[in-house]
Amino acid sequence: MAALKLMEYSQPAGRLPHRQRGVALAMVVWFIAAMSVLVMGTVYESRTDVRLAQVHLGRAKAIAAGDGATRLHLAALIERRRGQGNNPGGMPLAADYRQGDTAVRVSVVPAGILVDVFAGPAEAIAGVLADGAGLAAADAQKLADNVVKWRAALPGGGRFARRMEVQEDLLRIPGFDRALLDAIRDDIRAMPGGRTAPVGSRDVDLQSLLASETLLRVDALVDYNGRQWLRRHWVSLQGGGAGSVLPWQVLRTEPPRVVGMTYPKAGT
Repeated sequence: MAALKLMEYSQPAGRLPHRQRGVALAMVVWFIAAMSVLVMGTVYESRTDVRLAQVHLGRAKAIAAGDGATRLHLAALIERRRGQGNNPGGMPLAADYRQGDTAVRVSVVPAGILVDVFAGPAEAIAGVLADGAGLAAADAQKLADNVVKWRAALPGGGRFARRMEVQEDLLRIPGFDRALLDAIRDDIRAMPGGRTAPVGSRDVDLQSLLASETLLRVDALVDYNGRQWLRRHWVSLQGGGAGSVLPWQVLRTEPPRVVGMTYPKAGT
């Protein structure tokens, strides 16, 4: 009799109560969710690392290919100038090169057509702000006056003031921001020397100017992995520096930066 009662009220072997089964199911679900978040985080981190590696590789390609093509173009330019004297005909303003599997287009800009924002007159600065950035004439003049006042306040004052050294120094002047700087970056220079083009002279004969100009901006556009990288050098043609046998001297080199996207041609 006791054995029958024990069998009647005992739980079936191997089965959990309903509440315990619910807790176990919840733990399994939470474990799966946690593992999913962990996997997603790992995948995201891996993709970020891959993108960073691609950026670093692109920068390295831009430096190597851009610098190599720049040297080739400078050598061709100097050879042409030596062979033709001051004859402006046929000066290579731009050319295409291949550095391994990388396409590079190099262009030369005489510094004389660029406005020296850090030493030029206020009217020249106002002109480039109005033309390049699209500012109203009054706003451009006001900002140009701010540049001149900022220069005059540097140690030494006046024309003997310590120069600003890079274009980004303009961001220290009230009224300038990154968008405004990017709008005029290609029309200004932060490098003393070279010839000074008349204010507003947009139609200058580049071939003639290049035949005698000694200060150049050399831009190398490097196509790599669907992006276009700009590697920019500021070069003096008045001879290499100390210990250099090159007939030019690189005064400043800007870090490579992405300036556009490239797309493969149809059928490639």
